Amino acid sequence: MKKVILILGLIASIVVISMTSRASNGPYDPSRDAFKDFHEAKIQAQKEDKLVLIQIGGNWCTWCHKLERFFNNNEKVNALLYKTFISIKINVSPENDNEAFLNEMPEFEGYPFIVITDAHGEILNSRTSGALEEGIGYSETKFIDYFTYWHSREYQQE
Repeated sequence: MKKVILILGLIASIVVISMTSRASNGPYDPSRDAFKDFHEAKIQAQKEDKLVLIQIGGNWCTWCHKLERFFNNNEKVNALLYKTFISIKINVSPENDNEAFLNEMPEFEGYPFIVITDAHGEILNSRTSGALEEGIGYSETKFIDYFTYWHSREYQQE
């Protein structure tokens, strides 16, 4: 019985260490200042006539990692992303929950959460990335349609 408890304790320790090391490596940086990043993104968006895309999530979030890989590995979506938006990531973790910044965002459930603003910070749209999923990943077609809508500025004619 002692061996079983020892083995279970060892397995639990390995799992915790694995999760901790994975959470510290990734696209979200807990040391970043969300307000400063957003301010700088708005300035850059004004200069480049773009919108701001805010990705809210954390390195602990498997779907956040999937989204990062999807953006990096899908040339069509990546090109449209960088042609349309200044993109920033807002970390949510025990190291930095960015509560004050998130209080200014729409309420949401689930990560990653996407917010689109104009170059002055007015929120134009928000959604969980689940609406853009397909199967066990993200949909190229759904993201291209979503980003094309914002790139074409169709929302300005509505």
